[in-house]
Amino acid sequence: MSEQTEAWRWVCCHLGAREHYAVPRALHRAQRLELLVTDAWSVPGTIKASLGSAGSARLGQRFHPDLADANVRSLTGSLMAHELGWRLRRRQGWDLVMARNQWFQANASRVLGDGPARPRTMVFAHSYSARQILAEARRRGWTTVLGQIDPGPDHYRAQERLAIEQPEFGAAPSSPPAAYFDQWRQECELADWIVVNSDWSRDSLIRAGVNAGKLKTIPLSYEPTEAPSNDRRYPDRFSTARPLRALFVGTASVAKGVGDLLQAFGQLGDTPITLQLVGDRALGVPDRFANDPRIQWVGPVDRSTVMAHYRAADVLIFPSHSDGFGMAQIEALGWSLPILASRNCGRVVTDGETGVLLDEVTPASIAAALQRLAAAPGLLQRFSETMRSTHRAGLQELAAALRSLEPA
Repeated sequence: MSEQTEAWRWVCCHLGAREHYAVPRALHRAQRLELLVTDAWSVPGTIKASLGSAGSARLGQRFHPDLADANVRSLTGSLMAHELGWRLRRRQGWDLVMARNQWFQANASRVLGDGPARPRTMVFAHSYSARQILAEARRRGWTTVLGQIDPGPDHYRAQERLAIEQPEFGAAPSSPPAAYFDQWRQECELADWIVVNSDWSRDSLIRAGVNAGKLKTIPLSYEPTEAPSNDRRYPDRFSTARPLRALFVGTASVAKGVGDLLQAFGQLGDTPITLQLVGDRALGVPDRFANDPRIQWVGPVDRSTVMAHYRAADVLIFPSHSDGFGMAQIEALGWSLPILASRNCGRVVTDGETGVLLDEVTPASIAAALQRLAAAPGLLQRFSETMRSTHRAGLQELAAALRSLEPA
């Protein structure tokens, strides 16, 4: 095949298991993946899979069967050695995040530099750990794609503002140092394309001064590892014996709207609603919420247990003030679970058809929406039935969207 007609090939530099390796999986399925460079990779049954943790994730979780026959170059040994060194030096917080990002991009760029100078190559890397990778790719004349993982600087400004407005939930998480975003702006300059997962992120990046012509919105895709049940049934009415079961999945923080959600429960009166929060807790919880019998703090659990919570719930609540997308929404869609969401994230909900969109994130707006749903279980039944026939963008659509970035 001549160079002019040869298909474009992709190199993915993937720090962590973000989105369950959706980008390299999609490209591999489309026969476009040339190489996956990742920080840790552990084929089940090997020695590495039993060695315990690498950073905050178990090595045994750093694998996906869809990529079992892919060309993977992992940095597992180097990662484990560096993680030990970082712990001994007690590096933590943003200092540790930036050290890990720096380590990965330095090593991944060397892998690129050692490879053949193959034309018609696309290089994909995630934001905040991509500067050296994209620089090496451009030196080789390759096309560069930056996967933006969040809404950028606006996201952290929102966290600071919300901490001032809702002080009872604790101080805002520490914001990245200036160097974090200085390097990110260099990444944006080096990128030929910047992939965002929502129009919310796109607008946030434009406000931050990013070239709008480089931005491409590609929503997250999701293909469940088990066949979801489509026989969700709601009672004729909710009651104390059978309340509306609301679910939050993700890191419980003020930025995710959990402060507003908890305050909403103070406005529900005797409306029969319970709430389960599944995931890490990143906010202070006043006693009146910690001890509220309607609210259950489940904490972090494995993925199969998360799926069980989706099956048991009546509605997913995703009231985020700022989110790059919100993977929980896609997972809920897969389980035909109606969604109550804000507009400050990826658009999964069709308002009035598959759930409810909040015009603003406040305790009053959340409480009103919950009371409306608690009074109309038939509405939730209709939402769920509509979701069964709603198209779910999968890896095929993701691959097609990525391939649209390839030069003609």
